[in-house]
Amino acid sequence: MFKSIRWRFILIYFLLVFLAMSIVGIYIVNQLEDIQLEMNRINMEKRIRSIIYSSEVLNNKEWDESIEEIQNSISSVQVGYNENIYVILNDVNRTIIAGSVEEAIGVSAFNSNKINNYILTNSMNGPAHIQPMDQFDDLESKYYHMSFPVQPDGHIKGYIYLVNNIDYIYDTVNESKQIMTQATIIALTLTIFLGLILSTSITGPVKELTVKAKQMSLGDFDQKVNVKSDDEIGQLGNMFNYLIDQLKRTMSNLQQEKSKMETTFKYMADGVLTVDTSGSIIHANPVAESILSLKNDEKFDEAIHRFKDSISMDYIKSMGYHGTDIIEKNGETYNIDYAPFMNNKNEVGGVILVFKNITEQYKIDKLQREFVANVSHELKTPITTIKSYTETLLDGGVEEKEVADEFLNVINSESDRMSRIVSDLLKLSRMDYEQTNWNLDEINLCQIVILVVKKLQIQIKNKDLNVHIQVPEDINIKFDRDGFEQILLNIAGNAVKYTPEKGKLWIEAKEEEKYTVVKVRDSGHGIPKEDLTRIFERFYRVDKARARELGGTGLGLSIAKQIAEAHNSTISVKSEMNKGTEMVITIPR
Repeated sequence: MFKSIRWRFILIYFLLVFLAMSIVGIYIVNQLEDIQLEMNRINMEKRIRSIIYSSEVLNNKEWDESIEEIQNSISSVQVGYNENIYVILNDVNRTIIAGSVEEAIGVSAFNSNKINNYILTNSMNGPAHIQPMDQFDDLESKYYHMSFPVQPDGHIKGYIYLVNNIDYIYDTVNESKQIMTQATIIALTLTIFLGLILSTSITGPVKELTVKAKQMSLGDFDQKVNVKSDDEIGQLGNMFNYLIDQLKRTMSNLQQEKSKMETTFKYMADGVLTVDTSGSIIHANPVAESILSLKNDEKFDEAIHRFKDSISMDYIKSMGYHGTDIIEKNGETYNIDYAPFMNNKNEVGGVILVFKNITEQYKIDKLQREFVANVSHELKTPITTIKSYTETLLDGGVEEKEVADEFLNVINSESDRMSRIVSDLLKLSRMDYEQTNWNLDEINLCQIVILVVKKLQIQIKNKDLNVHIQVPEDINIKFDRDGFEQILLNIAGNAVKYTPEKGKLWIEAKEEEKYTVVKVRDSGHGIPKEDLTRIFERFYRVDKARARELGGTGLGLSIAKQIAEAHNSTISVKSEMNKGTEMVITIPR
């Protein structure tokens, strides 16, 4: 029964009220008892003091000589129906010399079962009292004892001993207990009744939500709950209805995304293959089916072994389901990347393999491997020229001054060209192996731009170029000074070289939120679209003959790009034929 939140709610509510009523009841009854007893003690003390102060014999005469007078004085005192008074002489036996109980007169207080010897003895130091003690009173009644020493002249003449029946106090306390018990029973009954009503108002909507949620779990999302209040339960109902609407939209979006993914996998250029841990093929898009020539119910190992024996499911497992490999088929080269996917238990459920056609990239890699051959070719031309002109001079050409001067100028030019090639190659080599030490400084961009323009001033003047510089003087960048100068010199130098006479050159800079952007733009012939992606390759020239004629090595932009990347910067290019070229340097701030 208590598995239901309804009954647990009632039980908790019941226990809270029961504990509260019990604690309050016990506290009130105990306080009532203590207050009544304290009031009784005060009244008894006032009663005794009144008796002493109203009797001259008790204050001014010796008690052992005035026993009869004392008896007459006490006899005139009105004694309540529920109390007894004893006058006890302060002798060795503590003799009772007067009182409201005649049979006790003349008896030693120590031998009387109506007097508490303990408080009598303690009253030597002042008034003493004690609450009911069964060993001195009969079982059916309770009495309060008080002993009060009489010492008008500083020494104790005797004691006034008062015994008060306090059954009425405990009758009142017991009646209070009964009232508190009845109130608790009434409160608990109302608690159960109100708890049923309150819990029903809470659990009713919760049950409705449970039923609706169960219908949702079966795939029926056309569920709505009736909201009857604006409290937390009503808000929960509104949120459930909102969740239904959102879930329907999400399911619709998921269905759309699933359709998109299926369409994407179906028509994407790369092959995608999904294999479980047992080696069974779960999914393959058309490209993967074409690459592997898959057959119905074919295992992964059977399909892949037609192209490469080293790849198998066991091999992929041994690699931790992560890795890459290459296969070839019909002159095409494919790169295989594979990684695991997880099941609902967060365990490896299998592996996804992506077959990417890298034939073109493979060819580019092959071209890059031909880099050494290109270097050899670039160096061979000036070396051959130098050797042939030197041999001519050695064979007697040196005798003809004009011929000798011309040949020596050619030799000097070719030597400079070889020096530039070797110097650029050394720079690239050092950057490739991260052997270049960059000194990052705060440098003023405007100063660097002006310095670079001054270094190119002769070429600019010879071509009568119009240079526009729009660089704010307050822009600073964190860069290696020589490195940035090299970047700007290579880019601006190219712009000057390939811009026709009387052309224009713009150098601009601005600060954006996270970057400083430097643009070098010219009005030259531009770069063909098919060459834009390759201009940063080493030894790549758009116009090879003209580039050599102008003294270019084909390494300037490669050097600029590597210096920029070493400083977490980028260089991009925009160009249109016959409209000029724009190089953009983006530097993080």
